[in-house]
Amino acid sequence: MQHILNNVSILYPRLNQPYRYDQKGFKDPITGKLSGMTVPCKWDEEGAGYETNFIMDKDEAVTLGRICKEAWKNAVALNNNWPNKPEKMPAKIVKAEDGSTEYHGKCRIKAKYGSDQTQQPKQVDAKRNPFPSDFRLTTGSKANISVTVVPFFMSKENNGVSLRIRAIQVLDLAPPKESSDPFSVVDGYTTDSPFDVVDGYTTDDTFVSAPAPVEDLLEDDEIPF
Repeated sequence: MQHILNNVSILYPRLNQPYRYDQKGFKDPITGKLSGMTVPCKWDEEGAGYETNFIMDKDEAVTLGRICKEAWKNAVALNNNWPNKPEKMPAKIVKAEDGSTEYHGKCRIKAKYGSDQTQQPKQVDAKRNPFPSDFRLTTGSKANISVTVVPFFMSKENNGVSLRIRAIQVLDLAPPKESSDPFSVVDGYTTDSPFDVVDGYTTDDTFVSAPAPVEDLLEDDEIPF
């Protein structure tokens, strides 16, 4: 079942290349302690995939919930051993720092299924002009997300509905966010630059990548927006 999430706020996008979670991917430069983090990887590595989190408004969350329940109900009708209610859903309610209610979701697609490489999710602008494959979407950007709603059943404890990302239409591109942590990486940009701000040359736009070459563009009927 195909669905488009409209005008959502992007969180932690990892779409410019495959990523995976490494349980010992980060070493604290002060304590030397290892901890887990998501790291870039090759498409054929275990756990590799493309993903992004997002924040949607209440109406969009209600619509998504209804569609996911419908997809699960249809799957149960074809699989007698599946439970009536799924254990996991692709969205949840979160309390923001100011006490307000937010509706968070996540969509992902594996970089490979079996031995076959998955096509990287396409990213296009508001006029459907594709960005290059290494384009880095940023947290805080506004976008439409095309997904496939997929019910799954691994066990009685591990089942539910997931969203496989197909493509993203960028409506408003946010500048890269900086972090107060000097060792962190936010949206692919490091914050521990060795340079101070000085007078000199600057670019008009430092975070928008150029459009893809003509030969790499999608056909119009392949773009879901």
